[in-house]
Amino acid sequence: MKKIYLFAPVLAAVALMVACNSGAKAASGDGAPASPEQSGSASANSVRYTNGSIPTTTTTATIADPTLDNMPAATLTIPSGWKMQGMMLTSPCTTIPAVVFRTYSPDGLMQMRSEPAGGWRWGGRMNMGKLPGCLPLNKEVSAAEFLNYYIGTIPGGVHLVAPIVLPEDQRQAIAERAVKINQLNEQHADVMGGITDSEDLAAIRIETVNGSFVIEERLRAHLSCQRNTGPNNFTGSSCQAQVDRLMAPKGQLDALMRAVDSKQLPQAKASDQWFQAKIQQQNEQASAFRAKMNALYQAENKMFAERAQQFSQTMMRNHEAYMQQQESEYQSQRANAAATMNARSTVASDYVDYALDQQTVAVGGGTAKVSSSYSQTWYNGSQWYQTNDPNSNPNGVLQGNWTLATPVHGNGQPR
Repeated sequence: MKKIYLFAPVLAAVALMVACNSGAKAASGDGAPASPEQSGSASANSVRYTNGSIPTTTTTATIADPTLDNMPAATLTIPSGWKMQGMMLTSPCTTIPAVVFRTYSPDGLMQMRSEPAGGWRWGGRMNMGKLPGCLPLNKEVSAAEFLNYYIGTIPGGVHLVAPIVLPEDQRQAIAERAVKINQLNEQHADVMGGITDSEDLAAIRIETVNGSFVIEERLRAHLSCQRNTGPNNFTGSSCQAQVDRLMAPKGQLDALMRAVDSKQLPQAKASDQWFQAKIQQQNEQASAFRAKMNALYQAENKMFAERAQQFSQTMMRNHEAYMQQQESEYQSQRANAAATMNARSTVASDYVDYALDQQTVAVGGGTAKVSSSYSQTWYNGSQWYQTNDPNSNPNGVLQGNWTLATPVHGNGQPR
């Protein structure tokens, strides 16, 4: 079995106190009186409590965890005849699951509570700042200093009476806890090197009013701090403060404290089976969260990859279109240049033929220069025959097979 420690924000503590007190009723009517937090400071018109009795016997109560099919999560030893309300709560600052409860006498005037505890962090190379669910503190404080901070969060205000000197066995237990934790830190110096644990315990007496009754309370704070001065101080130092409250009508608190402390109530203990199931549940939730984040990451990567592919394809198409345009313009320019050069060459070659009184004809796959004095030129492969008679044909008259040559420009280009 494990002793339960809970670390949660003060807002959760206030919310739980309000929820727990919402069912209380006035002493003059049916049921329990109103909650002391909702009643303001002590009043001179209060009356003396006479109906209550200090509990002498105890019973065991169980808290179930609805997130694990109502598995029994913790057992508490409480005064016989008292009622109890409780729940398992995981602190958003420390992520440690534990029990939060209140147990109270039939008339509701005597109560024993374990409040959601608060945690905070400071320093560290990561400089994470204030984390969600953590208290707005940025240094190590004493348990007494934390109580001064805590009473400022109680709705309606309280009357601070005086500090309470706690029994020696309680202070000794806290000191022994610090020694054991630091010994464990030394044994695991590869992980816990540079971390020093300190434990502190303090209590104060306050007064509030519940209906017509003055209620005395003992607020007791257990402060646990881990100072990190190691070379790999990434997350910084941290503290957790757990507050329990003991309430009784004025004049009854001292006797109730003796009865509760002598039996070390409430002896809250977590079930080993529940603890393992809770760790597994948290691991599964963490795995599911990681899987969800990984799926989102993969989807985002896929989206970016598709966009990159689309962009690449668009750029490729644009590049190909640009290159095609460039090639088309180049070929067009070449064609224009060639046409210009051909035109110039044609004119020049015609001038040469004219100057030499010759003409160029094409026949048999080639060209030849012949006299420009005739309009008809025939060729039989070795001899030429020219005439100005368009009806003249040497075939059948002269030896060989004659072909009529075609006049072309001086450079061989067709006319």
